[in-house]
Amino acid sequence: MKKITNNTFLGKLTLLLNVLLLVLFVVTMIFLMRFDKTNVAVVHERANYEKSYEKFIMAQHPLKQDSAEVAYYQYKLDTLKLKTAKTKDEKKVLEESINTTKQTLADKQKTMDAHLEELAKCEAEYNPLKANWDKLNEDNSKTKSAFIVLCVITFIALLAKILVFAHYNYRNSKNLHNIADWMKEGMPSWQSYAGWFIPIYNLFKPLTFFKEIWEETDYVMENKGVVTYTKEEKDSMVDNSGLHLGIWWALVLCSSWVMSFILYKTFFTEGPLFLKANHGTIAIIAIVILLLCLLEESSLIIKYNKKNMMLVDNADKF
Repeated sequence: MKKITNNTFLGKLTLLLNVLLLVLFVVTMIFLMRFDKTNVAVVHERANYEKSYEKFIMAQHPLKQDSAEVAYYQYKLDTLKLKTAKTKDEKKVLEESINTTKQTLADKQKTMDAHLEELAKCEAEYNPLKANWDKLNEDNSKTKSAFIVLCVITFIALLAKILVFAHYNYRNSKNLHNIADWMKEGMPSWQSYAGWFIPIYNLFKPLTFFKEIWEETDYVMENKGVVTYTKEEKDSMVDNSGLHLGIWWALVLCSSWVMSFILYKTFFTEGPLFLKANHGTIAIIAIVILLLCLLEESSLIIKYNKKNMMLVDNADKF
């Protein structure tokens, strides 16, 4: 009798992790919508803030020149007043210079006062917008940080679930290698782990690995008489396991790659999806797709657990 291990516990643990993953993902989407609310407000307010800020900065620029010119003409006037004219003509020229400088100084002071008044208006408009802008960014930073924390927790749960599911398939593959000599020419059991983490490879290998286990288990059980069918039963049987495996994997790719891309473009960029898509609808669609994916996967695990138990119960036939 060859060694066959009972791996149903790993299957059940995967089911529990699926539930945990779904709950965490829903909570993450709730926190994402909280972040989105503040982020949309920041994006909406940015144009007004930047316009007011630019106007405020531009209002400051002339004052540097105004201040320098007023200081220059004030110094010139003070210098002229200290001069002493020796002749009547010199006195006349000095008085004309003083009067001209006074007029110029008055004009420059008037110009600076006008610029100061304009700056005061711009500042009165800018300060409330800046206070609101700072508050919006502070709130946005807090909600984003909370969302990132939930993302990290959800990712850890996802990683744990993948590792447990990979170990589940590894153990089931080992069972087949122990009871079917031809499996030595099939996929090595360690590929149940590598298939999830090697780039490009992970786009198809977890599916093909699980599919091989499923099909070879069915073949072994029928070949060894663990399950028997009459000719009529066999003719009428419809094996749709391949279809369900395909649906499961399509949902995995859709939830992990396609929806990740859509969520990123919707919530973290300012392109067409951010501007035109209904953000709440996108989040709900992401949850629904993950739910369908986990339900399909859970259904497959429950079915394979039954196959595993049948192998364990009939271990004496191998």
